[in-house]
Amino acid sequence: MAETIYPFGPGSYAPSQLAGEITAAGLPAPLDVRGSGYTGPGTPATDIEVVYAAPLGPGQVNTLNATVAAHVPASPKRSRLIFDVVADVDALTVAQKSAIFSDLNAGTPPKWATDRGLSAPDLHIVWMLAQKLGCVQTQADKNFCRTMLIAIYVTDEPNWNYLVHPAFAPEVNIPGSEPVP
Repeated sequence: MAETIYPFGPGSYAPSQLAGEITAAGLPAPLDVRGSGYTGPGTPATDIEVVYAAPLGPGQVNTLNATVAAHVPASPKRSRLIFDVVADVDALTVAQKSAIFSDLNAGTPPKWATDRGLSAPDLHIVWMLAQKLGCVQTQADKNFCRTMLIAIYVTDEPNWNYLVHPAFAPEVNIPGSEPVP
């Protein structure tokens, strides 16, 4: 398949944020928004390529140009401390925590097991403690393991917004990230 690439730069770009802004501007969703020229983790790209399967029309190109020109990347983010997220999850009602844990365990494999972030091994260990191993015997300790599983999942980068007004508990607002100071 032939691709049409619209290059931009130098500048300051957050590719995934920009992809959302492009569709919000009424343009078709691009196949990809490729960033390059990063100076380190969490920094914006200095150059981007917006990739489409077919060329955009002249009016669409003007809209794309204006959208990219108006783009301001959000401030860099980092994971919140698991300790802080645990405190936020502990403050939820039993019903809210149950809804979260049920959602994380839905599917085959369960949602938490599809995490490919840096904390994926930790999720497996905490799940085994919460569900499978006899060394955690009291219900209070099992509940703490479940809370820890939720907190670890939320602080792994692909899941930072998992508990920001989720469909299964819209009143919950626990972000997994915070701005880098």
